[in-house]
Amino acid sequence: MPTVRVVPDCFTVNQRCDVRVEIDAGRELHPGAEIEVQFPQSWTMDRCASFTKQYQTDDPGAGEFLLVHVPGEECTFEVQVEQRDFDTGSEMSRHGRRIYATLSDGVAPAGKPIVVEWRNTMSSRRAEVEQVHVAIDGERIEPLPEIVTVPADEARVRVIAPSAVAPGQPFEVLIVSLDPYENPSRTLHEGDVLLGPEDEPLGGPLTFHGTCRVTVALAEEGVHRLSYRGRLSNPIRVTTKPRGPYWGDIHIHTRWSHDAIGRFPYEYAREVSGLDFAAVADHAESAILGWEKLVAMANEANEPGRFVTLVAYENGLGAPSGHHNTYYLGAEGRCWLKPEFEGDIEKLNAMIPAEQAMSLPHHSAISFGRGPKGGTVDFSKTDLAHSPVIEIYSHHGQSERYAPDHVNAYEFNRWHKAGERTNRSIPGHFAQDAWRMGKRLGVIASSDDHYGQGGLDFEGIAGVFADELTREAIWHAIRARQCYGTTGERILLDLSVNDTPMGQETIARPGDALAIRIEVHGTDLLSRIELIRMDASGEFTTVLEERPYELDFDTTVAEAFAGPVMYYVRAQQEKMIQHRAVLAWSSPIWVDSA
Repeated sequence: MPTVRVVPDCFTVNQRCDVRVEIDAGRELHPGAEIEVQFPQSWTMDRCASFTKQYQTDDPGAGEFLLVHVPGEECTFEVQVEQRDFDTGSEMSRHGRRIYATLSDGVAPAGKPIVVEWRNTMSSRRAEVEQVHVAIDGERIEPLPEIVTVPADEARVRVIAPSAVAPGQPFEVLIVSLDPYENPSRTLHEGDVLLGPEDEPLGGPLTFHGTCRVTVALAEEGVHRLSYRGRLSNPIRVTTKPRGPYWGDIHIHTRWSHDAIGRFPYEYAREVSGLDFAAVADHAESAILGWEKLVAMANEANEPGRFVTLVAYENGLGAPSGHHNTYYLGAEGRCWLKPEFEGDIEKLNAMIPAEQAMSLPHHSAISFGRGPKGGTVDFSKTDLAHSPVIEIYSHHGQSERYAPDHVNAYEFNRWHKAGERTNRSIPGHFAQDAWRMGKRLGVIASSDDHYGQGGLDFEGIAGVFADELTREAIWHAIRARQCYGTTGERILLDLSVNDTPMGQETIARPGDALAIRIEVHGTDLLSRIELIRMDASGEFTTVLEERPYELDFDTTVAEAFAGPVMYYVRAQQEKMIQHRAVLAWSSPIWVDSA
């Protein structure tokens, strides 16, 4: 019976290391016998999602060196490496690399291990238990050996609480100790306490590694913050009628995408990022190979009242359709491939009833260097029945307006990461351009994360106002534009015009007074609050610009109605996170003539 083990089988994340796979074939092998070994894609990704490690067999002192041998035996193996997806065996995989070692000379005796050495590499940056594929003459050895990466020491702490609770109602606060690669860290916390709004202890001393949940209650209505080791929580609104916002990331990629990694996206979103809802939206061309499994993963993780999931996938279409994610209302859905609808979002929408699915555009004005228009969205093709909102921010950058010199522009957001490259902003394809065209789009944000780590505080999340935390309520609230987006921080943002909330429409007569209420509660000092108006000509004007440098901001702006207008709010905090400005954008409010 063949057996296999990985030596060692446990590594600290992102550390230089050597790995050995020792295979006992259980029999004598002769020339022509073939050994297959494939390490998980989290190990073969190099630096970031854009690059893949390149194995080599020539220089033992250089990086990514491969050696296949039987110690003490005169055996020769011919080694080749081919592109393969770990789970499906498909050739369509950016990071999947399968090692094929064919015995070309000599005999590998029974009872002696065949050793596959991988020297001078870096361990995965994800703290996960993964498997190594090993096969002899095409027959996989079961059970597959495991390779474990464990977290590093703490780099920072997050304190995550619900954004709205009822007075006296118990709720959970999630404290997360993160290592430099956003894994729950190995650092021991011992003796510190969670503090309330007046720095009063909420419970006793805490002892934990990685994450900890504490149940507390707040009696007094208003907006409050808790703290742990000097780190503030997000603002918590205590009110008799809490309805969110609930927080979610609905653009997460996993190992089922050809260019991504991550096995446990929902566990991370719920237990590490503390999200209320999430969706894995893997690339259609990859997701189709594991669609039933992806749907099952979403449905198994869906727990109404605690954590909600949506069945989803991404179609990366070229211009003029651009990239869209499809989100289904129910527990089922179909993954459509480009040839089936000729890569035309209008044809895709015609095949999916709007009552069952939304197709939301994202990074609408980005060019990845593929042609003059890249993957931009032509909003003249946008069907609001299917596309009620736009993803205004992801880790790629902001999609609000053409501002290529802004720190959150597509030109900069990848520059500071391991890929050290830029993309390009294409004028005419931003949210402001869609609004000028009369497209009444609300806004959300989500990460487009490619590590299975949705909900990070610098990649983009959506705030959704819903009456309950269920799949149906979240889906319908997004469709109704009862939502907004942030770069990842849980900033409380409220906008209303004559009591009409964000994302909605109202009417007025010339000369009528408009009371525009803005309320913002930050996770840090608010450095700029802007109220932006678009008039009937499509011109955008900054009606209000305040620099409060306070945690909380509340004001009412009075304007006389002179004709159809649209208002939205852009809020910014003082401190950057991961070289990004921390921003929040409201969905607009449209005021039409009566």
